[in-house]
Amino acid sequence: MRYSIGVDLGTSTVAVAIGDERGTRAVALSEGDVLPSVVYCAADGTILTGAAALAERDPARTVTGFKRRIGDPTPLVVGGTSRSPEELMAAQLRDVVAALTESRGEAPAAVVLSAPAAWGPYRRERFDRVAELSGVAVRAVVTEPVATATHVVSERGLGTGALLAVFDLGGSTFEATVLRVGPEGIETLGSPEGIEHLGGDDLDDAVRGLVDRRLGGLLSALDPAVEGDAAALAAVDAACTEAKELLSSRRETVVVVPLPDGERRVTITRDEFDEAIRPTVELAVAALRRSVASAGVDEDALATIILSGGSARIPLVAAQVAAIGRPVHATHRPTTTVALGAAEVARRLLESGPVGSPEPDPRDATAPLAGRGGARRRPGRRTVALAGVAVVALAAAALTIPPLLGQAANSFTTAEQTPAQPADQDQDQDQDGQDQGEDATVIEPEPAVVPEPTVVAPVFTDGATAEGLGWFVQSAGVTGDWEVSTLDDGTAARDQLTLTESADGLHAQWSGAADPAQFYAQASGETLDLAPVAENDGALVLDVTVASGTAGTFQLAAHCGYPCGGTVDVTDAVNAIPDGGTRRLVVPASCFTAAGLDPSRVDTPFLAFGTGDLDVSVDDVRWEDNTGADPDALPCGEG
Repeated sequence: MRYSIGVDLGTSTVAVAIGDERGTRAVALSEGDVLPSVVYCAADGTILTGAAALAERDPARTVTGFKRRIGDPTPLVVGGTSRSPEELMAAQLRDVVAALTESRGEAPAAVVLSAPAAWGPYRRERFDRVAELSGVAVRAVVTEPVATATHVVSERGLGTGALLAVFDLGGSTFEATVLRVGPEGIETLGSPEGIEHLGGDDLDDAVRGLVDRRLGGLLSALDPAVEGDAAALAAVDAACTEAKELLSSRRETVVVVPLPDGERRVTITRDEFDEAIRPTVELAVAALRRSVASAGVDEDALATIILSGGSARIPLVAAQVAAIGRPVHATHRPTTTVALGAAEVARRLLESGPVGSPEPDPRDATAPLAGRGGARRRPGRRTVALAGVAVVALAAAALTIPPLLGQAANSFTTAEQTPAQPADQDQDQDQDGQDQGEDATVIEPEPAVVPEPTVVAPVFTDGATAEGLGWFVQSAGVTGDWEVSTLDDGTAARDQLTLTESADGLHAQWSGAADPAQFYAQASGETLDLAPVAENDGALVLDVTVASGTAGTFQLAAHCGYPCGGTVDVTDAVNAIPDGGTRRLVVPASCFTAAGLDPSRVDTPFLAFGTGDLDVSVDDVRWEDNTGADPDALPCGEG
């Protein structure tokens, strides 16, 4: 089967997605969705990339962050040899294309790359050298925000004339761009705002700073030139990155610090983390607002703000962006969104035939492999565990938009059409904004299709629990540990919560204590794949009937092997139901993914967490696709 690919050669990671007649999907690289953006330059001239580069242990020959150096006239000196950033990125591109060619038995018929929108003509010209040096026939280059918008629009739809912003917080860089869905495609408005040294690495540094202060400066005293200290610093860096990720779904986490004189354990709370990163996040939000102002539009005119990049999962980021007052959409796999959009562009280019020059022979889309680690798909996982304590995860506001498709158009150029600049062009021209050639390729919009909602994963419907699921009640015991009871013979009870099952639904009665309790459905075998729900604008849908009382807190959650999971606060929505009343709640899947849920491996598809004096029943609990844009859908975090 002929296929095309989109490649995102990022500063911190490399992501690849495939486009074919079945649509687009991310490619599992190594053991995850992305590869680290790292190269190793061997003494014999071989350049290793990704996992193969990480396997080498010579820091003098290992390079990261080289994408930032595109356009810098000063060469990189690696192991005594001068290397250009373009040469290193070419090795990355060559290796991922070669790996795909090997695994699929044929080369991609079309390749589309992505590049930052904030780059000016000179840096774009230098980036074109990547394709030339790699030997890969690149069909087009699309800006990263246009790729992001292309993916989101193709998944969810935006009407012609709709304005949207992309807030891309990656591992090492940040970019904000305003776009419009035009009659012929997606257009970039105003001047994109890029901040080269602002991203997830800075947030890791914030965690490290908290740990260092807690330890009285012991980390600062370590010398990276000393072998033992260098190993300790590397372990601390990894622990701080993990802590940052865990704090997206936990209220606190413990950072284990393996110092040369013994291990230390430091507890970091989310509140502490939020305060440490707040100045950095505020810088990014200010850049977003400048980008909107440069586009000459009001913030209130934005249909949605798209969160992209791995660091966009952090709750404070979503909260600060949502404070602008516009709907916020978080893609459920932010590290691959750009690649998915580029793959969609490549797929459409392949369908439309030659653009600017004859279509390249697929056999020319790859070059001999210079050296790489083996690519393999991530294995499936089985998870059977008790649900963890639900935590509050402040998520972004929901995206509620009409499903009308618009496509990327004149915000990218084909490789053959990229304008050249004189070799002595001053790199300060990068401030001129993006290059939009008059001959840019136009991809015609496809007619809109409004699919009907379908139940993808029932939880409790027609008076019965779905096969493979069991119900549990959990609350804090006298020791403070969370203890669990199984629903047997239609009843499960803890001190704070009693759950009964009947043909009319699940009846839950909280005792009025301030201590929280929760009930949940959990898979007893294989985990559930709810990715189709997340990818097709789906939602968790349920009927809630309040008999009496008021909730102090009421949250809905789904877990992917605790602490992996996402939580949405629906307290206001539940308390707005009058005694004896029933309300259908529609909670977009994007709310849960924005809060940290990996929808591809869900072991707990439903969890209700509450405090207060509340007598409530839930019924017809299910995950549906094509429901997230329902007019009754709850805004994330505002339920």
